[in-house]
Amino acid sequence: MTELRLSEVVLRTTVYDRLCDFYSLLLAQPRSVEMTPPPSDDPDEPSRICFFNYYFDLPYTQRIAIFECKDIGSGPTSKGLHHFQLRTPTIEALVDLYGVLKDRGELPEETSNHGPGTSFYYRDPDGNKIELSALNFSCREDMQKFMATDEFKNNPNGFPLDPERLVAGRRSGRDLSEMIWER
Repeated sequence: MTELRLSEVVLRTTVYDRLCDFYSLLLAQPRSVEMTPPPSDDPDEPSRICFFNYYFDLPYTQRIAIFECKDIGSGPTSKGLHHFQLRTPTIEALVDLYGVLKDRGELPEETSNHGPGTSFYYRDPDGNKIELSALNFSCREDMQKFMATDEFKNNPNGFPLDPERLVAGRRSGRDLSEMIWER
């Protein structure tokens, strides 16, 4: 089985600056990356995003992300946990895990290339969102360079991917690290 490691915890808040200041103090570091995505009518989409990157040992990373959501309501869009991320060591391992889960009747509700990583989103039996992810870059500098671009800052959601296309590519010997950039 693929070795999974906790990679990211994403918190939803209406007190964005206070929460960011708290985690900056707790982690003894400044905010690593901040962005303001384009406005959305979806209450689950953040109006501001902050990342605190505190561990990087390829292919694994660890970070805390804070999403400012103005209309948090109740239920799945409440304060607190937005989702958590588990990292696979490679894109190939992510696609293989997709196959294992699919064979058990578990399908992702969303798949996308966010730029820094490729992610498949699932819901556990209690409805918690789980992001299974693999890094798209082989070094920290390249990832940080991409995250500083307007392309990423204006569209942190990236673009959707078809997991079945990736499975077929893997079976035919295609390079998945190239396929994930094809739209």
